[in-house]
Amino acid sequence: MDGVQRLKTAGAALHRIIACELRVNSNRTCYYYPKEKQTTTIHNTMDNNAQQQPRPLQMGAKGAYIVRLLMVGDSACGKTSLVLRFDQNVFSTKFVTTIGVDYRDKMVKIEGAPMRLQLWDTAGQERFRSLTSNFFGRADGFVLTYDISNRPSFDHVIGWMRDIKTRAPPDCDIVLCGNKCDLDNDRVVTYEEGKQLADEYGVQFFESSALTGQNVEAMFTALATTIKHKRIDDYLEGGGGAPSTDGASTTTDNRTIHLAPTEGGGSSKSPGCCQ
Repeated sequence: MDGVQRLKTAGAALHRIIACELRVNSNRTCYYYPKEKQTTTIHNTMDNNAQQQPRPLQMGAKGAYIVRLLMVGDSACGKTSLVLRFDQNVFSTKFVTTIGVDYRDKMVKIEGAPMRLQLWDTAGQERFRSLTSNFFGRADGFVLTYDISNRPSFDHVIGWMRDIKTRAPPDCDIVLCGNKCDLDNDRVVTYEEGKQLADEYGVQFFESSALTGQNVEAMFTALATTIKHKRIDDYLEGGGGAPSTDGASTTTDNRTIHLAPTEGGGSSKSPGCCQ
């Protein structure tokens, strides 16, 4: 009898735990479905997202489309160096950790369409993750960066991709970038591994070097071109109206947005391609 009573008590406790897990909190209702119905619901949600018409790009004051691109990935993968190489065609050997978010913009023409690329260079440290992820909601594209000489930075791509999929709009485009390909002797992530992961997520893949400039401009141009096709060409062909206008000035604006105070000196030397 004691054994039967213990089983009943354990069963009742388990039932209460499951009930609490399903409620989650007082502001959210959570429904339980059998496994088969859960799978169907997930697929239907993905289908609905895929069928949604993409957002129109905003039009700047001088007739240029505004494209917001976010640089994401672990710290010291070279995100800042990629932005500097693309924007100013320069490379710095100084390693300065990004605090919060850095901002730059660059005017380009993609297949004849003037576009103002707003480059938001986010901090890669875990302590800034909740802050920088707040910028995901208005993004048009992402450059998800890892270091080919740093295996953990590649392993963490899955987590970054999960953040993008849950926080960013469903119509944003992504490029997976294996940076520092000039450090081939120190390579620990093969080209094939990066390409396979990109194919699994259905995104474009580039290996680049901010130090030499290899594939940097091609990568940003490819991402902007993909966004143009989806957010301008396909949108207009689908019967969408004129793009919304943004009264902001199109003058080049480079600034740093500090979301937290700087710790220490923050500047040191680092060999090879740095952030």
